[in-house]
Amino acid sequence: MEIKVGEIIRAKREEHNISLGDLAKELGISSGYLSQIENGKKTNPSSEIILKIVELLDIDLAMLLGVDTNEENYLVKIPSLIKLTLAKDRYNKVLEEQDVLKQYCKLTESIFDAKYLLDDHNLYRMFLNDMLAEVESLAKRYMSIKKLIDDKLHSEA
Repeated sequence: MEIKVGEIIRAKREEHNISLGDLAKELGISSGYLSQIENGKKTNPSSEIILKIVELLDIDLAMLLGVDTNEENYLVKIPSLIKLTLAKDRYNKVLEEQDVLKQYCKLTESIFDAKYLLDDHNLYRMFLNDMLAEVESLAKRYMSIKKLIDDKLHSEA
């Protein structure tokens, strides 16, 4: 069974308890047009509308587009302009802090330097895969720490 884009949008809208009319108003489109998107009658909404929907409903773009993220080259299937547009505001907010920007630049420089230090394409790819795994692991660890802190604050309140 294939799940269509409109079905995902409707499910996420309902999950967030947002009415069709309210979401349409936020998107700057008519309720009828949004209904057509959700029902699969309108299959070519503009990328601007799709990007707004993805942002407002917190939908994973790869999942919405039906991209199999288990494939090694899934990023090639998502137009880079869409990915950049989605990430731009989020990244800009993070990089506004000067100390964070400096650390980010040092990290990026180290990752690029490793390419020349390793001097082997396959080793560098393995290095990048290991880096990604470590970043995910570290993010999960710090999310757990944050949850513990939040839980402690709530229990003390």
